[in-house]
Amino acid sequence: MPSSFSTKSSLAKVLLACSVPMFLFGCSASGDSEALKNRVADLESENTALKSELATLKDSFAKAKISELQTALQPSKDNNAGASKDSSSPTSTIGAVPAAVTFIDLEEVPTKEMITELAQLNVFGELGDKFDPLKPITRAQYIEWLYKSYNALEPASKQLRFAPQLDQQFKDTPPTHPQYKYIQALSNAGYSIGYNDGTFRPDKPLTREEMLGIKVGVDVGKTLPPWRAQMDSVWKFSDSKNVDEKFTGYVHQDFYVSGPHGSNIQRAFGKIGAFHPKQSVLRSEAAATLWQMGQFGDTQNTNAAAILKEKNSKS
Repeated sequence: MPSSFSTKSSLAKVLLACSVPMFLFGCSASGDSEALKNRVADLESENTALKSELATLKDSFAKAKISELQTALQPSKDNNAGASKDSSSPTSTIGAVPAAVTFIDLEEVPTKEMITELAQLNVFGELGDKFDPLKPITRAQYIEWLYKSYNALEPASKQLRFAPQLDQQFKDTPPTHPQYKYIQALSNAGYSIGYNDGTFRPDKPLTREEMLGIKVGVDVGKTLPPWRAQMDSVWKFSDSKNVDEKFTGYVHQDFYVSGPHGSNIQRAFGKIGAFHPKQSVLRSEAAATLWQMGQFGDTQNTNAAAILKEKNSKS
């Protein structure tokens, strides 16, 4: 009996001893499982947050690239807008600050500053980096520059308009000519720019007296009668007798069409004693006459420098 009891007692002790670690082990495994579940839940939460942050970053990156591309494409849009402006009637002379223009062949040209300012107003179109200042200008090219400079300097209410419905005005200037629409516009506006035989002679080099006849007519807004005596009185050119009678009134009037850089003659040729009325006009000389429009008090703000200053003040 005692022996049997002792054996059972010992067996019980062994079983009890074994059960305690097993119980403890079971408790430990259960605790670790719960902790692991919590950790997995935390990781899943963190993963969801990271996915959301990644999506936000992708969206921001995409928007930034789109903005960058739009900025890069903007000059092209502006150029297209400038090109289309000539095909329709302008509505305003004041806009964004124009880009600087640099010509590499103007270093020795007295009218460099005026040419550069007009170029910023897109009067000359796309010429690259050379202006060719000493090249004679054709009659048609001058009319195109005159149209563009007039509309760049004058207020919207006074600007010139294209006249696509107008019949061909000059028999030697068909619609296929590059400057046809500008020639038609000036003619439609009532300015005398052609010859009595109904021709315009678009590709002929422009002469000094012809340039004054056209430009001063636009400045004063009307046709002027001959006025040789008065022309001789104010200008005192040594070769005034060589000026064609029909241009004498315009040459005379130019003495009074003055501004910051003088009259058309003074801006183009400087101080001269002889006019050389039949001489071809150089591109640099022609451009100088276009730097300013109008006469008398009207010239205060209708020059390229004043318009650029106004554009800068509004930017």
